[in-house]
Amino acid sequence: MVYTNIEGPFPCRQDVLTIYVTNNANHTSTELHKICGNKRWNLITHDDQHFHAVFTTDGSVSTRGFLIRYYETEGRAACDASLVATSTGKIFTSPGYPNTYLPTQSCTWNITTEQQNQVILLFTKDSELQGSTSRRVCDTDYVTVYNGQYSYDEIGTFCGHQQPVFSSWGNSLRVHLQTDDRNSYKGFKMLYKAVPATTCILTMPAGRSPIQFVSPGYPNGYQSGLDCQWTINVPYGSTITVQVLFLDMERRPSCKNDYLLFKDGNTTNAPTLAKICRNTSTPITNSGNHMIISFHSDMSVTGRGFRLQYSAGPVCGLSNLSASLTEKTLTSPGYPSYYYNNLNCTWTISAPVGYKISVDIVDLSMEQSCVNDYLLFTGGSSYNKVQLGKYCGTTTMDVVSSSNYMAITFHTDGSIRGRGFNLKYKAESHNVFSCERSRLNASTSMPGYLTSPGYPNNYKNNVACIWTIAAAVGYKIKVEILYLSVQYSTLCTHDYLLFSDGSSSDAPPLAKYCDTTITHVASSSNYMTITFHSDSSVTGRGFSLKYIATSGCGYVQQIDSSETKMIESPNYPLNYPTNLNCEWTISTDVDGHVIHVRAMHFNLQSSFHCTSDYVQLYEVTGTSEYLLGQWCGTDGPDTQSTTQSMKVRFLSDGAWSQNGFQLAFTSTAVKPTSAAFSDSKVGGIIGGVLGGIAVVVLATCCCCVICKRNKSTSNDQSQRNRTRDVNLNIVFSIPLSNCPATETSTPAVMFTNTPPPAYNEVTKDDPPPYRQIVSQSHRQTFETSSPSDAPDCVAIDNSADLNSGTFE
Repeated sequence: MVYTNIEGPFPCRQDVLTIYVTNNANHTSTELHKICGNKRWNLITHDDQHFHAVFTTDGSVSTRGFLIRYYETEGRAACDASLVATSTGKIFTSPGYPNTYLPTQSCTWNITTEQQNQVILLFTKDSELQGSTSRRVCDTDYVTVYNGQYSYDEIGTFCGHQQPVFSSWGNSLRVHLQTDDRNSYKGFKMLYKAVPATTCILTMPAGRSPIQFVSPGYPNGYQSGLDCQWTINVPYGSTITVQVLFLDMERRPSCKNDYLLFKDGNTTNAPTLAKICRNTSTPITNSGNHMIISFHSDMSVTGRGFRLQYSAGPVCGLSNLSASLTEKTLTSPGYPSYYYNNLNCTWTISAPVGYKISVDIVDLSMEQSCVNDYLLFTGGSSYNKVQLGKYCGTTTMDVVSSSNYMAITFHTDGSIRGRGFNLKYKAESHNVFSCERSRLNASTSMPGYLTSPGYPNNYKNNVACIWTIAAAVGYKIKVEILYLSVQYSTLCTHDYLLFSDGSSSDAPPLAKYCDTTITHVASSSNYMTITFHSDSSVTGRGFSLKYIATSGCGYVQQIDSSETKMIESPNYPLNYPTNLNCEWTISTDVDGHVIHVRAMHFNLQSSFHCTSDYVQLYEVTGTSEYLLGQWCGTDGPDTQSTTQSMKVRFLSDGAWSQNGFQLAFTSTAVKPTSAAFSDSKVGGIIGGVLGGIAVVVLATCCCCVICKRNKSTSNDQSQRNRTRDVNLNIVFSIPLSNCPATETSTPAVMFTNTPPPAYNEVTKDDPPPYRQIVSQSHRQTFETSSPSDAPDCVAIDNSADLNSGTFE
């Protein structure tokens, strides 16, 4: 079937093409296929059978229909053929290509060369087969290539849309197509050609299924003076894994004579993954989607050669690693190039029982936020994991497991990328119950982790461990107890965890714990000493804690117009300590800018009127502070100051705490206000209107003015001064006389000679010179009032409201 476009989905209730395979002798049907939609089917009959096709349509929709190609063949001979490879290259395809192959089909092609000293290169030019299953195995429709005509030495298998390249080990190979009884696809097209047996410069795509290739002449031996290069490419986001199945070549120190060289990239100056001249069972995995394998033989001793197997794998590479006394390397996918987005890689490292795993982070270049991208180390068993460290940014540290097991998780989001990480790991013969690394250094950016000996397993009796944590001068040590399970006693006299405020256990005590309280401890200087003691009786799982260096609680921060600065509660995102009194000052020196604050995360102890734990915001002007608001619970601020400086105060009481807050501060330009507008646009207009009103009032109250000349003169001068300094934010009250105003006085005052021209005459070329239309947001209301015993004689002037109303 070349083409189908028939109305209706299966089971074909509208229009349908029904094909019967019928026996010639008794006209009984052995097969029946109903076809509609875009489904296609390829069929074949035996000598005593024929086709019977029936096409039925209903009275509704009609489509383009179908096209069937039928022909006679000599049985299934077109499916099985013997081919001869030449140097020019030839093409063969699956039956029916480029339409569809047959179901339950089994075809074999035997390909040989014209000469004995040649090999066959097989290039997949097009491929559309049924894909691999969820187990990533080609077990439905697939093509398998074997070395030789009769052997079962499998070179490789492919399915789906894979387009691998195969190379025979000798002068013949066999291609086998197998299909199931379900869906059929277009099939494949392959180019085969004969090349000299010494040809060994080749580019090969990798598929999910393993593919093998060998050294020239294998297994009879390679020649001297060879320089071969195979470039393997896989789709973006995948890696390449090579397994050495067999290797026999000249062995010399540093493999200086004959060797296999593996490069992590598609250029000769890419980083070296391995250089070998003897067999190894350790797979070689790169970090990206390209690998170069070079084979060199000098002019002296040769061997039988090698047989390698390669395949495309997940981008993270092998997940199960083993640590030995020899240092090994683990890098992020793509290192030292940028890692990929949206990764979730996990590697598990195991060491012999009685050993610990030591990791040295040689290089780390990641996004600064450990919420987005991070490298996480956990220890313990798969059922009882313990966090050993979580890192991002550019921090380089050592991480040591508390047992012979460690898991490393590398997570990236969809945003900023970095170079990734390069770390060394090995097994170290430590007593897991001993107190190692008695002196620790606290970082300001990344927390360190400390556990009791043997944690998460029970500690032993009669343990006496002392650790001193140091930070840079001017910093303090903050510790959070993540887990604590020791023998409990009154006053903690048996087993306990003691924190001392100094560089020795004799320093003043900060806290002593032996119960399950999870809390925080902070030093007053840059040293803290931790003592763990157990007696000869009951034991427990022990403790797990983390520590960090901090500058204290609060600081002064300057931001510019392009920055966003974050403030976090102490120990965020973990619970903040009790009895805090922190203060930060955020300011900008950009003219016309104010400080805007928005809560990215906010979770404080909730209380009535926010009297327990709370955040206060103040706007600062010189030495004055004005309270903007007070917040607690989960409702954080989203506001801004009217000045260039803001102060944040955070207080917590002695009760329970939450995981705190994260506030974002930006420098924001101030939007124009109505007051600013009045200074430049409206002030003159309002002054003129009020001046006119004042004149009208004075004219209508002439008798009163004459009676009280001296007092009126003084009041008139004062009123003029107030009119000159008018402000839109003031509501004016003007005292009126008891005398009624005349109807003709207002226009005589506002337009002293002749009325203004018509609006359309003034606006022919230029805007009107005598008035402006002001937006609704700048409109102001002016009120007049009179003594309560005066008659209602307010004069109202509406001359400034000629065009949709500027003032009311």
